[in-house]
Amino acid sequence: MRKLSLCLSAVFAPVSLGAPSVEYVEPGYLVSSLSYDGTAAAGNSVGDYSYETFRWTRAGGVERLGLATFPVISRAAGTPNISYSGNQVSASILSSDYQLTQGLWDLNSGWTECMPPVAPGGALVDDGYGSAWGLSGNGQVVTGFFWSENYRAQASAWSATTGIVALGQQEGRSARANAASYDGSVVCGWEENEFGSWMPHVWRGGVNITLDERDGGVNEGQYVSGDGSLVTGSTWNEDELINVATIWRWNGAGYDTEQVGALWGTPAYEGSAALLGISNDGSMAAGVNNYSWGNGEAIVWTPAHGLQTLPDFLAGYSIELDPIFFALDCSAVSADGSTLAVTCLNQETFEYVTAIVRLREPCPADLNGDGVVDDSDFVMFADQYAYLDCADPAMPGYCRADLNGDGIVDDSDFVLFAQAYEQLVCP
Repeated sequence: MRKLSLCLSAVFAPVSLGAPSVEYVEPGYLVSSLSYDGTAAAGNSVGDYSYETFRWTRAGGVERLGLATFPVISRAAGTPNISYSGNQVSASILSSDYQLTQGLWDLNSGWTECMPPVAPGGALVDDGYGSAWGLSGNGQVVTGFFWSENYRAQASAWSATTGIVALGQQEGRSARANAASYDGSVVCGWEENEFGSWMPHVWRGGVNITLDERDGGVNEGQYVSGDGSLVTGSTWNEDELINVATIWRWNGAGYDTEQVGALWGTPAYEGSAALLGISNDGSMAAGVNNYSWGNGEAIVWTPAHGLQTLPDFLAGYSIELDPIFFALDCSAVSADGSTLAVTCLNQETFEYVTAIVRLREPCPADLNGDGVVDDSDFVMFADQYAYLDCADPAMPGYCRADLNGDGIVDDSDFVLFAQAYEQLVCP
């Protein structure tokens, strides 16, 4: 009877997903990646020009992670990224021999450098082995590139098991891996064409796929969803004569291209638009619309409303950013679609600030995202409980049942789940 009562309550209870909110990270820290539910983030410290990697959490604020390269060798590259759990961060770091390299930070063990040793054919070029640009959702695979002996960037993936591995590209051309799916099996980025232009690419199951062959100079795959079925970035539009925001969708045999466009008034040849992230269900994507070099504006795309400016999108949630801030771009979208990271410029102090825009409050035990913690979530919890270890490649549901974030789904997580199950409706 108790179980039946809960099921009926789930059917008739109003769904409460929590009031939208905006939180500002302290000035000078720019977020480039969000955890699954947006409660943790990673990025660079730009206010002091160190470009040091940091990790931010709602509970603890900013934590600087060290090993910044710029103060030591006057070079920096790459983009910090964070795992779905928020417990791992990838970034370009200072190696033990004082070179630029890829690194993976773990909450329990700190930094691990990915190179040296380099992959076969790899080399040290201009004080660097390579740089990090992406991280799989499970926090195990770092993507980016390493330098070859002929001074070409080699798109790469690193894990503790495989070391640094070249993903494969046409000989004599450069390429880079920007982002990875949850398990690292699908990676997106760019590869040069015969003229040196960047073209969007995906590496899927060991196969290098060109997503689009229209030459717009600089286009790339910027982000890939957890299951690898969605990729975002930009492509050349022959009618508008600009690079436009683009989504690719896996159809079982290849990727279908949807050009979602650019904002009205974006000038031909000078402007561009790109989507920098997308939710796992494809219900929201976000990025930047550039009217000219250095003159950008944050954008959001949804199936219902198409491409909008960020203020227009937020108006639907009755949210406004502080008027002192101008939204330059949406640098990241959380995988669950609850949170946006927005790069803002303080128009009085000219400092850069990240706004964490939360469209709904997190509800970790709501594993299917319907606003209640009920029997359907219990079934999903039980499926993940059976696998125990989040590192198990067969673990379903992105290991969201690991409610205490210790890397395993066990009895301690069940205690937390039971408490949420008693409450039923999300905050």
